[in-house]
Amino acid sequence: MANNNKTNERSQEDQREPGGSPYRAVFEWVKSIGVAILLAMLIRWPVAEPFKIPSGSMEPTFVAGDRIFVNKHAYGIRFPFNGFRIPFTRKTIWYADGWLWKGASPERWDIVVFKSNEVAVEHDTLVKRVVGLPGETIAIRSGKLYVNGEVIALDEDMPEVRYTQAMNSYRFGLADDEFHSVVPEGHVFLMGDNSAHSRDGRWFGWMPEYHLLGQVTSIWYPYSRWRDFTGFTGSWWWIGGFALLGLYTLTRLFLGRSIGVSGEGLLGLLQRGEHVFIRFAFGLPVPFTRQRIGRGRGLKRGEIILYRTPREAEDVPELLLGIVAGLPGERVTLEDGKLHVDGNRIVDAHPFDEAVFAADGRTGKWGVSKKKEYTQVPEDHFYVLTSGNGSLADSRVLGWVPRDRVVGAADWVWWPLRRGRRVVKH
Repeated sequence: MANNNKTNERSQEDQREPGGSPYRAVFEWVKSIGVAILLAMLIRWPVAEPFKIPSGSMEPTFVAGDRIFVNKHAYGIRFPFNGFRIPFTRKTIWYADGWLWKGASPERWDIVVFKSNEVAVEHDTLVKRVVGLPGETIAIRSGKLYVNGEVIALDEDMPEVRYTQAMNSYRFGLADDEFHSVVPEGHVFLMGDNSAHSRDGRWFGWMPEYHLLGQVTSIWYPYSRWRDFTGFTGSWWWIGGFALLGLYTLTRLFLGRSIGVSGEGLLGLLQRGEHVFIRFAFGLPVPFTRQRIGRGRGLKRGEIILYRTPREAEDVPELLLGIVAGLPGERVTLEDGKLHVDGNRIVDAHPFDEAVFAADGRTGKWGVSKKKEYTQVPEDHFYVLTSGNGSLADSRVLGWVPRDRVVGAADWVWWPLRRGRRVVKH
């Protein structure tokens, strides 16, 4: 009676705890969402982030609606959430005047995304082009950009830009006094390519470098406007990367797949932590389906295969590695811990001659019971074993493995490299 009360109390505690069964699904769901948000933040903060162009101030380089990617570490790593705007307000939080890690300095004609230094504006994240660098004297005269008294030619990749001069109360780059013409240290001068319709540095002045969120690398949408501003897509790194990705995709779709070995390994043939390439053996797969063209070759006893477990099997992985022990039409039994086929013990066939297979009610009926339905391998089915002690599910528990559930046969161990080898078929 006391034991029953303790069991009931423990059951109630499980229901109250986050890990208990009533809360497990919600807990796992919340955890997954949290991990996804954390990963997204870790990517968007120091790596890359997409932005949408809101206006035509950079036409024709960008038009409203273009989606761009920004390299967030081009100029260094910013302090997290520095320049963060409080949602539903026009209040921006700045708590540091600098970088967590300073990288390369901006160069003239770089296209950058930045946080404006204006206060309480509707849009404080903008995109412009760097036209003036620290210590330079900037002047806009007759539609041209003068730096230190000399006309600066536009970059060859830029559109024709005529920088406008007299617009309302614009002063920076227009007035002759030092305050409005000399770019301070640690600042840059930013302007839009659509000069006549751009609220830029002429209005809000010199921009602190730590306000720069990063450098624009490309237009990625719409696809008709795809453009790479870095030239990286023409490099061998990019071409080689896509070639490797294409090779991997073709291999994954039509040749085979890789899987890691877990648990205690596979009867000495495969060790825990190794990764093995599984070659599709039963016909050419139809991508994104489980259909195949043709039947492919047959299997032999001793081959290592990857197969799908039945959907109704609980606490069992969807995919398992196993060794073919019984072929269609054969009678398989486990007697005194040894594999027998059609009444004869399998000898001189590693690993079956060395392993001792548990054969009792705890492991299952197939190959253990003497009834024909549990010993006679049906047509287009296989008897598959994994470990001697039965701690891993295999045909003793899951039953015969249908041919259409076999993904493929193990071909070679490719990782770790020092243990790379061809998988021997016994």
